[in-house]
Amino acid sequence: MAGLVPPGIAGLLDLFGNSWEDRIQEGAYISPKGTRILFQWEDLSRNFDKRGTVFTFPGVNGGYVQQKGYSERRYPLRCYFTGKNCDLEATAFEAALLEPGIGKLEHPLYGEIPDVVPFGTVTRRDDLKSEANQSIVEVTFLTTLGSVYPSALADPRSEIQAYILGFDVAAAQQFSDVTSLAGAVEQANMKSTIRKFLRDVNSTMKTASDSVAKVRREMADIQSLINFGLDTLVGQPLLLARQCVNLVRAPARAIDGIISRLDAYRNLAESIFASAAGTPAETLAAGTALAVRTTQVANDFHAADLFASSAVAGSVAATLETQYETRPQAIAAAEEVLAQAAALIAWRDTGFTALEGIAQIGTFQVDQGESYQQLQNAVALAAGRLIEISFTLIPERRIVLDRPRTIVDLCAELYGQVDERLDFMIQSNNLSGSEILELPRGSAIVYYPDP
Repeated sequence: MAGLVPPGIAGLLDLFGNSWEDRIQEGAYISPKGTRILFQWEDLSRNFDKRGTVFTFPGVNGGYVQQKGYSERRYPLRCYFTGKNCDLEATAFEAALLEPGIGKLEHPLYGEIPDVVPFGTVTRRDDLKSEANQSIVEVTFLTTLGSVYPSALADPRSEIQAYILGFDVAAAQQFSDVTSLAGAVEQANMKSTIRKFLRDVNSTMKTASDSVAKVRREMADIQSLINFGLDTLVGQPLLLARQCVNLVRAPARAIDGIISRLDAYRNLAESIFASAAGTPAETLAAGTALAVRTTQVANDFHAADLFASSAVAGSVAATLETQYETRPQAIAAAEEVLAQAAALIAWRDTGFTALEGIAQIGTFQVDQGESYQQLQNAVALAAGRLIEISFTLIPERRIVLDRPRTIVDLCAELYGQVDERLDFMIQSNNLSGSEILELPRGSAIVYYPDP
């Protein structure tokens, strides 16, 4: 058997021991303030994502995979504390997890892991009846960069706003440069495409815009201006693009409902991705390759690109208008913005690849990247800002009820008050129906304790 092991691997086995049991060490977490908490453990795991984008081409079997690095490593742990002081040790561990900043994990199997942060829901169990003298805390640690999306300016918010404004200008200029709207047929086709996207904006963004009367009126005014002036605007693509960008971005200025706004922008972008205008490869593969048809395909995709990119820019702008109360809110917003940007990049790459094959309309269909660069910088800085401020926000904690409880006495126990926190507890746990009268045993309840 030894002969089957490569010499290099055999040397490592000799160095570290002949069994995994010889490589096990103590499990501990060192908090940002330097407190070292030992814990016991059972099964262990870790995971990460290998990033990349798959490009497929009509008539070609297989696909090209563009590798884009890998994600943070995630270490989910179920930490056990036993003995007569198990409750106090678990409480001290929770306090260490609540400290803002970057800690260090001494993993029982994977070694010392610097620069980690506790992420997501932290769950504690005290099975005083079934498992006496034992407390369990479940937590996931994520590796993190020391400085996420560093910025040269002192105010990230101002820099993000500057990139968004830069995107507005670059996107409108790009639309004007790459569309071909000189003929009556091209203009008629573009008016039809723009009207379709205006309906999409109205249907997907209605809920987000209706929350603020000023924003609702602003959207109605811009949409009326585009609709009634479309015959003139279609001959002035730069002005048309600016009005379309302003329309899509308007709901971002609402002062509440960050989740509904991000969801609305995601739904708008996804509807554009799946539209006929947003899938030029499928349209071109149908075989209608007349010059007038291919020009329409290219114009339609550029209009789709304008609206979809503006939707992602709207999501970025929406994060700047929100006051976050809890750490999960900020983290979720960062994840959503990054996911929308990644989906946009993959979609644009596929679309522009399809347009590069249209010989009749020239090589100007290649993406020059001016608007993309501005948007990518805004997305990166916005995600970094959200991650940074999340360390200063209240983390989420979770308990599992060992007996039936009412929301009133549970709210009083968790928050120390009822009147100001009861509605928040109901909303944050999505309680409804009989749960508002009585929470059954085994219910998992999240809450946000004051630091």
